Amino acid sequence: MKLEHNSFKKSSKGHSINKDPFNKQALTLLEMKSILESSPAGIGIIKDRVLGWTNDVFSSMFGYEPDSLEEKNTRCLYADQKEYDRVGVELYSKLNKYGKGLIETTLVKKDGNCIDCLIKISRLNTQDPSKGCIFVISNISELKRLQVQAQQAQKMEAIGLLAGGVSHDFNNILMGIQGHLSLLQLNVDATQKVTTHAMHIGRLVETASELTKRLLGFARGGKYQISTLNINELFTSTLTIFKPTRKDIIIHERYEKNLFPVNADSSQLEQVFINLLANASQAMTGSGDIFVTTQNSMINEDHDYPFEVKPGRYAKLTIKDTGIGMDLETQKKIFDPFFSIKEIGNNKGRGLGLSTVYGIIKNHGGFILVDSEKTKGASFHIWLPASNNIPVKKIKKPRPFDQLQKGSETVLLVDDDEAVINIGKAFLEKLGYKPIIAKNGLEAIEIFRSYKYEISLVVLDLNMPETDGKQAFSEIKKIRENARILISTGQVIDDEIEGFLNQGCHGFIQKPFSLNTFAKTLRKIIDKT
Repeated sequence: MKLEHNSFKKSSKGHSINKDPFNKQALTLLEMKSILESSPAGIGIIKDRVLGWTNDVFSSMFGYEPDSLEEKNTRCLYADQKEYDRVGVELYSKLNKYGKGLIETTLVKKDGNCIDCLIKISRLNTQDPSKGCIFVISNISELKRLQVQAQQAQKMEAIGLLAGGVSHDFNNILMGIQGHLSLLQLNVDATQKVTTHAMHIGRLVETASELTKRLLGFARGGKYQISTLNINELFTSTLTIFKPTRKDIIIHERYEKNLFPVNADSSQLEQVFINLLANASQAMTGSGDIFVTTQNSMINEDHDYPFEVKPGRYAKLTIKDTGIGMDLETQKKIFDPFFSIKEIGNNKGRGLGLSTVYGIIKNHGGFILVDSEKTKGASFHIWLPASNNIPVKKIKKPRPFDQLQKGSETVLLVDDDEAVINIGKAFLEKLGYKPIIAKNGLEAIEIFRSYKYEISLVVLDLNMPETDGKQAFSEIKKIRENARILISTGQVIDDEIEGFLNQGCHGFIQKPFSLNTFAKTLRKIIDKT
């Protein structure tokens, strides 16, 4: 499928009849080919996913000799069949609907290295699909790298904002724990009062644990853990961190009572909420108001949004401020990476993480719009696709001790922290188990080798000196392949821990955990065939 020279009708002087050199009809195919060859982007013609003519930039982009990719299927540019199929389905769906398409993907060079690419494709003849398509490919690897750096910088900026609120909340929690411990010492003989103080301490510890999980979530580098969420509850929880940072701003809340649930990553959405709240507060030089509303939204097939939106049910969140507002030109740029107006005049800026906000919402299948005028504040509207699932509410009421699941098996507890060992040992003994203690991975391996048939379960921390939990896990599995192992760590579940769960690990329990949770988890694993 080569671009051949095909002369247009000439005048007696040999020039094209149309004297306008920029008129498309005046260009011969040879001249068009020359223009395409001089483009800095990779350009080519494709039919049924088979390459025809390509310019030299396309060939060199992937490390091939000029024209050496002609008549080859584009499968040769993909690392795996799954990505090849995904791009084909999405692009041809857009082609059939709009006559053109745009998609991001990762392609493979001849030497095996991968590059991030943006592919734009259009039909050569919208009336006759058999004519094939013209495509333009741009290498966006450097842009993606810079975007990741920008997102990490924005995330650190957001964490800096959180620090004030988190330290405020932790000090309050520690004050509460210290107060109840002091009262416990005074009322040690009053059973009812001791029970009440103990329950208060338990709730405070749970609150501290939730704060820690949020910070750990921010540090996960954008990895997603999808669950069914109620945005009302998640946003209310986020406000407990944000509120202490600005005492001069009043936040007004109005939530839809039966808001549609969404499938999303809670820590990613919290980052969105914190960034939008931060931008709203920075837009107000002094005191002001932030209005937060949620509502159910239905988008029909005949919507009038100026971009592609999947029809259906959405949960909508709006954050409106009474700040300085933005003109139309600024609104067009606020979601661009690196864009910031912090240094202009007295404006505190809207550059904090808005490109990250846009990326997170887009990756969750939603979209975000902004409307604003100078001096009249700004409103950010977020739509997230509704879920058919029901959010799972945590039951926090602990069981009485006489109703806890107990046992008599031998359990190897592996941890390098003295406080965790003391509590874990006490928990195991209270529940009737026979605890064996190891303070590092190497010690755990030796103990398990000696008592491999007596030990029913290993409770294993991951971060330890002298052979960490990862190595200990591997060695214990070599000693006894069917060894039951429960991972116990202060980390959030990430790809690494999920890897353990898929490699023969039987469960995961996050510190801090209650006696009730510990008892239930132990029996669930030990009783499992």
